[in-house]
Amino acid sequence: MKRKSWKVLSSILAVLIVATTATKALPFLGNSINLVFVDEKGKPLTEFSKNVEVQVQIDALLPKGEEVYKTVFYNSLKKPRFFGFLKKGNTIKLSAESEEFSTVLQEWDKVYPEGIDTALIISVWILDYEHNQLYRGFTVVNYNTKKVRMTGLRKTVKINVHELTSEPLPKDVTPLGSNRHFYIWRTDWSLSWRPTSYIEVPILIVKNKNSNGPTLSAWVDIVRNRYSRFDYTFGYGYKISQKDTPSLDIYSGQYYTIRKRLRFGDDMLIQPGKSGYIYIKAKPFHLHEKEYRCVGSLNRCTPTGYERIQEGIRGVKTSGSRIIGGARENSLPPYSVMSKIYYGTTFDYVGKLNVNEKIYLGELFNNEGSCTFSFGFGIPVGALAAAFGPVPLWASGLSVSFHYETSDSLEVYGGIKNRGANPWGHNKTVYFNTRISRYTYHSGTCNMKVPVGVYIEAKTSRWS
Repeated sequence: MKRKSWKVLSSILAVLIVATTATKALPFLGNSINLVFVDEKGKPLTEFSKNVEVQVQIDALLPKGEEVYKTVFYNSLKKPRFFGFLKKGNTIKLSAESEEFSTVLQEWDKVYPEGIDTALIISVWILDYEHNQLYRGFTVVNYNTKKVRMTGLRKTVKINVHELTSEPLPKDVTPLGSNRHFYIWRTDWSLSWRPTSYIEVPILIVKNKNSNGPTLSAWVDIVRNRYSRFDYTFGYGYKISQKDTPSLDIYSGQYYTIRKRLRFGDDMLIQPGKSGYIYIKAKPFHLHEKEYRCVGSLNRCTPTGYERIQEGIRGVKTSGSRIIGGARENSLPPYSVMSKIYYGTTFDYVGKLNVNEKIYLGELFNNEGSCTFSFGFGIPVGALAAAFGPVPLWASGLSVSFHYETSDSLEVYGGIKNRGANPWGHNKTVYFNTRISRYTYHSGTCNMKVPVGVYIEAKTSRWS
């Protein structure tokens, strides 16, 4: 009888092993997103140490409304007590049918029924009880709002555990019981800005400074057979809301808020002594978030001092596949915006143009050599937020990238030409300065000063 029982048990175990292995081997099917969490070396986060808790917060970007994000997951990754050698417990499944995530997808469907690529912000806290250390991490996972319902998605979420600050665990932290500790990011709306309607967002500003100079022409060209991509900018720091000039670690160029095949084009003539700018209609946002440590419930939370900035574009106004925008000749954006751009940037000399010569914007802003960080059009979200919202001046130097995405590169199409005396002005050489952020941006191993508002000033003398 004992032998028979052991045979039955062995058969059951064999079935479980085969079923589990087969499930892992089969491609993921269904209308959901499977997220597999690993560190920068590909090791499951649940195996970071022998005694570890991995807390995860997932916020889904929304296309409209007062809220910019909806939290669709907040919990811990758990390695199963039994069959841990088969299941690592490092996978989260977001079902398109769940109440939280389905609401997000419905909101996107109302604005972009044909689908759009958008973003999940993933924040991670690794509580390493074995070595008494707390590690933080973040990343962005992009998905298509239409495809996720049709075929689902499986993505490996790589968290660079050592990119952000680590610290010893607080002495009173415990993984069990009613005083369980957990971490969460919350938006401080008293320091944040998000217009709920589309506004004019300048993407190219040209100032033809001297009245005795040449006529300039400038243009932007976005073609539909390429993806238009709007990137995130993240800034991390400690108690930055309490400082006039905080120290920020800024990350950009790796993650995007939205991506879609769109087209846009416009140009302008700038007379000597005049200015002009090209804009698109968009919904930017600037969020100031604070990290909290909670005990037992969300009603017992205290700030840790760590804070972060998120900037991006969550929507562009379109007519079919065409972005709505335009060009304003003989004008600059409002002084409230320009003064913030001036505050948050410094001049950078980029070269000269003789009569009838032109330069493409990609030549001005692409970083060449071993560091391939292409920033593109620098949308001055920080300056807009400081001009129109309750946002401190130091945010004026923050900028969000907008560019095209091809199979192997990120590109900017547009340029400036020295037209000489055609149709006004004089046949003179001009010298170009751009406005670049006071902050240094990080993208992978690259560090770079980036353009803000793609502000270009042309002068008949380099030193005038």
